[in-house]
Amino acid sequence: MTVLSLLCAGPSEYQGTGVNHEGENFVGTIRIQKLLGGEGLILHYEAKLASNEVAHAECTLLAPDMTGTLTLWPLMSELPGILTHRAIAQSEAAATFASGSRDDQSAFREEISAAIAADGSLTYSHAWGLPDGDFEERSSCTLRPL
Repeated sequence: MTVLSLLCAGPSEYQGTGVNHEGENFVGTIRIQKLLGGEGLILHYEAKLASNEVAHAECTLLAPDMTGTLTLWPLMSELPGILTHRAIAQSEAAATFASGSRDDQSAFREEISAAIAADGSLTYSHAWGLPDGDFEERSSCTLRPL
């Protein structure tokens, strides 16, 4: 099993709470759209503040690349384009995907992690660093199936 197969076999909607990089609490929702019988999926993620303002919106393709490496292609409201994130760590129920080395301060770099717990909850996290900045976990949300 992989995170991809677990997400394709599991619920199609999740909701929960998280904290963003500015320390603001938010309500997160994730919708899973299975593609081609589970060969991939689109993850629709949104984080809304208490004011109902959308703090983050993301539409992410998760699928193996041509080498078989599990890969994320996220389109995010804060970024001007897509950064490819390849799996750098995986277990049966979790994966971390990176767009570059966390130590490379010459560029923006990001890691996105997804983990499914035994109770079926999904934790979705973003860690990143700006050029010349520190790399840190910035946002995390734990969501439960609806």
